[in-house]
Amino acid sequence: MPTRLLMRGLKVTPWFLEPILVPPWTLLFFLIARQQRRAVAGNLRALFPDHSSLRAFIGSYRVFLNFASTYVEALRAETGSGEVDWVIDGLAHFEDLRTRPAGSLILTAHMGNYDMAAPLFSEKFGRTVYAVRAPEREPEMQAIREAEQREKERLNPWFRTCFNTGGDMLGVELARYLGQGDIVAVQGDRVVFEVSPMEAEVEPGLMMRLPRGPLYLARVTGAACFPLFILRDGWRRYRILVRPPLVLPERVRGRAQDPATPIWAGAILDVVKAHSHQWFVFEPVLRRTEGGPA
Repeated sequence: MPTRLLMRGLKVTPWFLEPILVPPWTLLFFLIARQQRRAVAGNLRALFPDHSSLRAFIGSYRVFLNFASTYVEALRAETGSGEVDWVIDGLAHFEDLRTRPAGSLILTAHMGNYDMAAPLFSEKFGRTVYAVRAPEREPEMQAIREAEQREKERLNPWFRTCFNTGGDMLGVELARYLGQGDIVAVQGDRVVFEVSPMEAEVEPGLMMRLPRGPLYLARVTGAACFPLFILRDGWRRYRILVRPPLVLPERVRGRAQDPATPIWAGAILDVVKAHSHQWFVFEPVLRRTEGGPA
């Protein structure tokens, strides 16, 4: 019900009221969402061990506020009541991704709003982009999301959404899409529902918990993997940050951890650390080990 009301309200609410309405409503949800607030603060304290509790608390609110602003701007774009500006940082790598005849993986994180970016840029690739996303916890919200995605796919024929509802069949489908030369976009920074996790030491004493599936997909298919992140530069201004494809070492027999895991996780951490106020992960992902830097 709140989501439906918000989508209807945005159609009649003037844009200049956003700076007045978004911060206090964000603060209300920030105070109510105790578990998520503590998870964000814990991730920030692990990422920046010199941060005080107060600084982590304020940083958590910044994350919530950026998430709310991004969410509103995405709904503005979807409802036709507002547009956003885009710039590409790493255009040479973007062109490399676009012109490769073989299928490619996009490794991204919960930053900016890929729901808004993927349909827009799928047409520029000239081939189908499959975006993988987790289902909603509530069936009513899942029904809303599925209806939204169907409308996006109708308006953007090159864009498709795959919901990760568990099981092994999704991996088989994604491998098939890559084999036929399509692009698959996966978010590699959040472990939810039945997703199989893995953990990597990305810095001395800093452990990061990630989903295992995206790296396994890259290993099995051998597809080139481009780190690509969506950053919010300001009011309705976004930047697509594209990095060169990852160079993953071969797996060593008898070694418990895949040597590619720290490289994979580090590609995410590098951007997250520089833009932590835009990292929209509301579960514990980072932790400091005993004896690590404090």
